[in-house]
This record gives sequence, structure tokens and C-alpha cells, in this order.
Amino acid sequence: MHSNMTLPGLESVSIKKVEEVEGAYHIEVEMPRQAQTCPACGNQTSRVHDYRIQKIQHLKVFERTTYLFYRKRRYACSCGKRFAEANPMVDRYQRHSKEWNQALGLRVIQGMNFKDTAAQFRTSQATAIRRFDQVATTELQEVEELPVIKLMLFERSEQSVDGLDFGKKKRENETNDSSTK
Repeated sequence: MHSNMTLPGLESVSIKKVEEVEGAYHIEVEMPRQAQTCPACGNQTSRVHDYRIQKIQHLKVFERTTYLFYRKRRYACSCGKRFAEANPMVDRYQRHSKEWNQALGLRVIQGMNFKDTAAQFRTSQATAIRRFDQVATTELQEVEELPVIKLMLFERSEQSVDGLDFGKKKRENETNDSSTK
């Protein structure tokens, strides 16, 4: 496929097919074939065991929901270990792309509430809350003691602050009300 546009998070993949299905974009992608390192023995292997299709929710493109259909290559090592290829798009056991997770993490901080943010990203409120918790734990700092907050309470009808007499207006209203009766 020839394209003059690079989609975020898909710079290193090969896009095989793009189609619009029921208002959503379906993009078929795969990684270029290259030798992989076995996680068990550390040897390099390029022997392909099989392929699996993984459906991944990605960022919206032109305000349309986008799904990646990633043709995940699984390798077989001479030691007997079978493993999936390394990829920059999605973490292990995930159904959302890294870019999608990152965007949701930013939006959930800036958004008004979890419900609206989840609706924008076509996901559940629980997922939005989990992403918020992930972002919040990295940003929060532990403190020894809480800061002291001084509250100054005053009776508005009797006190004046910075030269403003709150009681004056109230007294004027009371005298006007009594004179009209």
C-alpha cells in the first residue's frame, strides 16, 4: 500500500490493508521479518512457527474508531521455546495500543469525569480509572506530613475585610425594610 501519511505508533510496521467497516477503520499490519532473540536460551532464530491475528484498538483516525489487525509472528527456537516477536505497538496481553493507552492516560487527567472520557475512547469506566491510577502513581510523591491550611472564619454581618464592611449593606437593607412596612 502506498501512503503519504504516517500514523502515530505505526512508524515501524508494514500496513497491508486499510478498509472502512461499519464506520470504523480496520488496518491490517505486520512487522518486517527479522531474526529474534529467544527469551529462554538467548540464541537468535528466524524460524517462524505460526501467525496469529490480534485485534488491537488504536487511536481514532479522522474521528473514526480504528482497529489494528496485527498479524503477530510467533517464532520457534531450536531449544523448543515458542515466542512472539517483539513489537513497538502493543504490550503483552493487551488489547489497546501503546499510543491509545498513552492518549487515554493524558485525557483522563484533563477530562471532566471518567464516564465522558471513557465514552470518547469507546472503553469502560473501569479501564479509564485503571489508566488514571497508573498515571497517578508515577506522579504522586510521598510526604512526611500534610501541609497546614489556615482557615479564617469571620461573621459576615459583623466583620469587615480589607476595608469592606459586610455588615453595612445588611444594616441598610434592614432599615429600608422596616421603613417600608
